[in-house]
Formats: sequence, C-alpha cells, structure tokens
Amino acid sequence: MGLAKFISVGLLSGIVVFCSWQAAYAAVGQGVEAFQRGKYEEALKHLEPAAKAGDAEALYVLGQMYGSGRGVKKDEKKAAEFFMKAADLGNPGAQQSLGSALMLGEGIEQDMVAALKWFILSARAGNKEAANYASKVGRFLTRDMQREARKMAIDWKKAHDEKFPPNN
Repeated sequence: MGLAKFISVGLLSGIVVFCSWQAAYAAVGQGVEAFQRGKYEEALKHLEPAAKAGDAEALYVLGQMYGSGRGVKKDEKKAAEFFMKAADLGNPGAQQSLGSALMLGEGIEQDMVAALKWFILSARAGNKEAANYASKVGRFLTRDMQREARKMAIDWKKAHDEKFPPNN
C-alpha cells in the first residue's frame, strides 16, 4: 500500500470514528434531555444503547431511572450496578449516588468505608454535595476506616488516570 493510500485510509478511519462518537454523544444528550422532561420512554431509547457502549453519563442516568422507578420498574440493585459502572468510569454524579447506595445499603451491601471512598472521589471532582456527605459519613468512622477510604480513593484515582489519562 502506498503512503498516500495509507494516509487516506487512516484519515477516513479517523473521520468515521469521530462521527460515530459525535452521534453517540448526541444520543446521550437527547436521552438526558428526554429524562429531564419526563419523557422516559424516549430517554430509554437513547440511553440504553449508549450505556451498552460504555457511556458514563448514560449509565448514570439509567441508574437514576432505576433507583427512582421513573420510566422503569424500580430496581435498587440494577440502579447500584449502573452507578458502579458509571462511577468506575469517573462520573462524579454516579460516584456520589454509589456512595449513597453503599451508605444506605440500597441495592448493594452496606459498606461505609467504600461509601466514603466514592464521596471523596466525587468531592475531589468538584461535587460540593458529595463533600458534605464525606464530612458527615467520616464522623461515624474510626480514623483507621477514614484512612482506608482515603487510600482506596487515591489508589482508584491513580489506576483510573493510568487507564484514562487526564487532558492537560
């Protein structure tokens, strides 16, 4: 294959990937907007395929839908699973929601140390409400438990940043 053809194929592949990403991003936006308007059937139509493709925002909103029973049968376990996937991808809202589920034992086994970990991560991403939860939960934990949660948050952040390098 000649250099010109190689460059053309590479450029075309890049355009196809970019257009696919742009379409998926638009679908998530449409799904979120439909969710906010209370058009849950429409939201599901856009969010489910994006969630299957691993979109953190789509996973988070589906978690909200299942956790509240809006547009779907309420299922706290399924909500927690969606929150876990989105939180692992770095979505601060999902990190807070997962922390809440862990704190209350909703759909997932109660684990206050893990809850604090997720509140810390969400707070470090700028979520003020998660910072408040972290402060409140921390008051009920021993210093060793707090230290463990902070270490878990640091370890998670390091692993996440290696997998998804921040855009600096």
